[in-house]
Amino acid sequence: MPATGEPKLAGTVAVYGGSFNPPHMCHQIAVLYALECAGADAVWLVPCHRHAFAKALAPYDLRRAWCEALAAPFGERVRISDIERELGGESRTIDTMDALAARHPDLRFSLVLGSDIRAERNAWKRFDELERRFPILWIGRMGHAESADDALVLPDVSSRRIRCLLREGGDASDFVPRRVLDAVRASGWRWPEEK
Repeated sequence: MPATGEPKLAGTVAVYGGSFNPPHMCHQIAVLYALECAGADAVWLVPCHRHAFAKALAPYDLRRAWCEALAAPFGERVRISDIERELGGESRTIDTMDALAARHPDLRFSLVLGSDIRAERNAWKRFDELERRFPILWIGRMGHAESADDALVLPDVSSRRIRCLLREGGDASDFVPRRVLDAVRASGWRWPEEK
């Protein structure tokens, strides 16, 4: 947090992008932290349209619906943005942020990023520019390199592990908010085996 005591994201819309394949409790905790501790005015969840690193994803409309379930407890403070689907093609965060800034010149944007991104930053398009232009709320995760910049450190919960549990008929209720788990089950989606 800044030395003035002002919350890090005060006066901004925090953009929280991801595969959300599926969203889980740590995503929801990060949203809560951005709003209640870091001072964001709102959080916009941005489901990835087409992953830049070619990750296999459930269909966009399903992941969007699961994000809606994740956002439901927050009311109007959290919304889902379809900006990456509207832009089409491969999703790149700097392009997403440029488009949001152009479409909403009256708003200030910030980013919520998981600490696992630090290891990938060289593969990201214009990451240095992204970091210069938009305040970043770094969210740490156990099992990944920690930094003094991490606002908090969340448990090591991964969507991959949850997909495996669901594929094998296991119980993911310790890791996935009830509304999201109900939406995933109602969708009937079955994740393929992963390498």
